[in-house]
Amino acid sequence: MKNKKMTKSEILDLVKGMFIHHELMFLYFSGSDAYGTGSENSDTDVTAVFKTIKGIIHASAGDIDIFAYGYDDFLARQSISEEVPLYNLIHADDIINIDKNLIYANEQYKKDFDAITKLDFYKVLPLYLGAFIKYYDDLLNVQKVVVKRAYHILRLRAIIDDVIKTKKYQVEVNEEWLAKIKKHKKDFRKLNTPKYLDELRGYLEEIITIKNDNFKGDEYEV
Repeated sequence: MKNKKMTKSEILDLVKGMFIHHELMFLYFSGSDAYGTGSENSDTDVTAVFKTIKGIIHASAGDIDIFAYGYDDFLARQSISEEVPLYNLIHADDIINIDKNLIYANEQYKKDFDAITKLDFYKVLPLYLGAFIKYYDDLLNVQKVVVKRAYHILRLRAIIDDVIKTKKYQVEVNEEWLAKIKKHKKDFRKLNTPKYLDELRGYLEEIITIKNDNFKGDEYEV
């Protein structure tokens, strides 16, 4: 049986306590909470940005995963810098609905927070797609495994057509794709088969084609 989910204030106290010697700038729900793909059995992911941390730290406490960034490292993630590990880059779009998922923002750093939230993710989309494709190509075609986080292939395929039409990046998916995503997350161990691997490869190939056809040229240089 899952433990009762912690409140925002409890999460804030936990994160501040774990990083007691560092100054927290802002904290928000990431992972499935940010993407709208969670269920009552989902763990809680939070991303914390600190003024005084250098680098990226991953910590866990019970059912909570904490991804802690220094501010400069978080900016590098949002700019899709090659210096940031691919695993962190492919989650850079968890900030899209930060206004709905915010747990805490330090008023002292309002200008820094606003600078982050005003970044247009669409402008870095070619770089993001490149990192995404590289990461999941290795997972599907080199490691040849189905893992839980591969649901992001379904998620990105679900939203990319609308991004082309609207020229605005949103993370919401329709009910049909959401059902596929939730099935993947629930049954990914059973789905570790050549047939399902091929299905995921097909979606990834479609993403590659869409990137090559729609996101290239001087318009997207950042």
